[in-house]
Amino acid sequence: MTTTLYYFTGTGNSLKMAKDISQNLGNSECVSIPKALEQDQKIEAPEVMGIVFPVYYYGVPQIVRKFIETVNLDKTKYIFVVVTFAKGLPGGAISQIKKVLHLKGKELSSGFYVRMVDNFILWTWDVTSEKKHNSLHQNAERKAEEIAQIVAERGSKVEQGLMEHIGPFILNYQGFLNKVNTGDKDFYSTEECNSCGLCAKVCSVKNIKMVDGKPLWLSLTCQRCLACLHLCPKKCIQFGEKTKKRKRYVNPFIKINELINED
Repeated sequence: MTTTLYYFTGTGNSLKMAKDISQNLGNSECVSIPKALEQDQKIEAPEVMGIVFPVYYYGVPQIVRKFIETVNLDKTKYIFVVVTFAKGLPGGAISQIKKVLHLKGKELSSGFYVRMVDNFILWTWDVTSEKKHNSLHQNAERKAEEIAQIVAERGSKVEQGLMEHIGPFILNYQGFLNKVNTGDKDFYSTEECNSCGLCAKVCSVKNIKMVDGKPLWLSLTCQRCLACLHLCPKKCIQFGEKTKKRKRYVNPFIKINELINED
């Protein structure tokens, strides 16, 4: 029985988890959620489906919610989610997924939280210290093995994050959802931009286009995944003043061409 792992990723952490779980499971495939949503036909989920994504504001990214609301789960018998997170606490993403699935008459079979390297540099902190990268990568790979074993046995394990129910309220998760698509207004490229266009290519929701050799953020579908900022080879994409002196991060096990969303 084939397992499909649908994933959403910015700088590769969630894609790495999806690939590791898929490799440990065997007879499975990884499918980009943005690419799946671009299809004209209705998305038909298989009997066993996984969803892998990063936590945003203690909750579920907007595009992941849209995917779950859109996908046809009539044939699906086993659903698991894997939520990657970094600094702080994992919040309430799994509880939110359970509620969305319940509205579709489905139950969550298993849910897992996995800590990985932090790439969210829009607040007061920088990328996770490089001294911690190796241990985080190794722990995530071990967790992928554990998850694959549970899924292979069709086990039922739903992990609970601290602040599962109140975390999203503290960080105003709903406010984030309401403004995320137009929350790209502080992105800009500096004069070091060499017009390579990689930022537009790695934008999984095609919210960037090149105009006169410079990126233009369209304020239509932005998810604030920061792929454009972190993958810029010249490190010339900034978000206001906050990111000027901060490091950049891309999962070292993921190739850039795996993050490019082109027709």
